Amino acid sequence: MKKKIGIIGGGASGLLCALVAAEGNCDITIIEKNSRAGRKILATGNGRCNIGNREIALSHYHGHHPSFAGYALKQFGYNALERFFSGLGLEFVSVEDGRVFPMSLQASSVADFLEDTCMRKGVRLMTGTTVERLEKRGKRFRLFHEAGSIDFDVVVIATGSVAMPTLGSSDSGLHFAVGMGHRRFEPFPVLVQLQSHDSFCNRCSGVKIDAEVTAVVNGVREQTLRGDLLFTGYGLSGLAILDISRVISHGLQKGYRCQVEIDLLPDMTLGSLKKILQNKSKRFAEKPPRLWLNGMLHKKVVNALLESLKLQHKSVLGMKDLQRLAYSIKHLQIDIFDTRGPKGAEVMAGGIDCSEVDAKTMESKLVKNLFLTGEVLDIDGDRGGYNLHWAWASGYLAGKTILASENSS
Repeated sequence: MKKKIGIIGGGASGLLCALVAAEGNCDITIIEKNSRAGRKILATGNGRCNIGNREIALSHYHGHHPSFAGYALKQFGYNALERFFSGLGLEFVSVEDGRVFPMSLQASSVADFLEDTCMRKGVRLMTGTTVERLEKRGKRFRLFHEAGSIDFDVVVIATGSVAMPTLGSSDSGLHFAVGMGHRRFEPFPVLVQLQSHDSFCNRCSGVKIDAEVTAVVNGVREQTLRGDLLFTGYGLSGLAILDISRVISHGLQKGYRCQVEIDLLPDMTLGSLKKILQNKSKRFAEKPPRLWLNGMLHKKVVNALLESLKLQHKSVLGMKDLQRLAYSIKHLQIDIFDTRGPKGAEVMAGGIDCSEVDAKTMESKLVKNLFLTGEVLDIDGDRGGYNLHWAWASGYLAGKTILASENSS
């Protein structure tokens, strides 16, 4: 008799798990609450699908036990990912920072290939179906949905997280796993925009600059990097902000004071900036400071700086004024009171404790024949395709284990 495999969630990890397991003699059903599978895939990479990264390394992953991801990443690294999708007929194109996209630059290509191959391999797709409860009954599982219930021999929880709730995301998988006895680490948003009450952000709304940003948590400079920063009406955005948001978000979760320190002119030392400002103030003494500063910084930023330092009405800046201005340009402090939450986050950190899951199989150590994959686990990656690659790799291991079990029975 065929084993009945139930996969809760038709996202990246669930679809790949199904495709691998379908090589055996299994009866596989994917239960997906959205009207079609792979909906979150469609939104990745701004609709282009950042499917992975050529430089897959454990250093790009985080969690209470980040080494947990090591085996899956080794078994299903970049070359394995490329071979797998090439076998489906999908070709890749990469950019200079290692990020990889489908050659069509359309996320729909990835979702369509996965969905079509699943159906061709006999995988049943129950879309528009919300799983309400999961129970263990003897050696089998009973899955309850709005129209009834289904029994399965094996269940894979591949529900993802609550990030991007507008795409139908939820934390149901965490509840199912906790109901089976698993421990969870409270999720928090990462790769997310930051909110501030500082009027500086609102005054500079719409300005995008190349800056060096530092995450400061309880007065400690935790992380510094350079990249684009966007001032918005609600606070800060841009790739540099997304990249440091994990540190800030985790600090906020713990109730710590969090700030972003911005170096508006990262190619210039504080000493050289002071000299340049002093020279300009002398050379252009007949002009208002905001005018000659516009040659160095965006007009909105100049006005916001002068207002924050209460220098906007001065026609001439003295030595102390110039020193304060230079320091503010190099060490602009923005207090952060919150992130944009799950609605703005690409990913949620936290999730099910990985120490309760077998790293080589993705099977629960607590409940036989229960598997957990992707973002439902306490593993999150950096920006650049790492999170989607974790979904593929963990789904692959679960599918491979289910296939091996079926072949040996």
